[in-house]
Amino acid sequence: MTEAEFNDLMELAERQRYEVTTPEEALRSFVAAGILDWNGNFREPYTELEGVFAELFLKKKVDPQ
Repeated sequence: MTEAEFNDLMELAERQRYEVTTPEEALRSFVAAGILDWNGNFREPYTELEGVFAELFLKKKVDPQ
């Protein structure tokens, strides 16, 4: 990856950071990436993340809505 490509990618990530995403759009994104299935369950090799997310929700560090 060239420096220009990297900079373009960083600019895109920064813009997307402030876009409003619906829960359905987020699920579609994670399913498309192969991280979640359509039921919202983590797929291999991401199943270990389920415990991390559960812990964050329990500690109220992440708003589930």
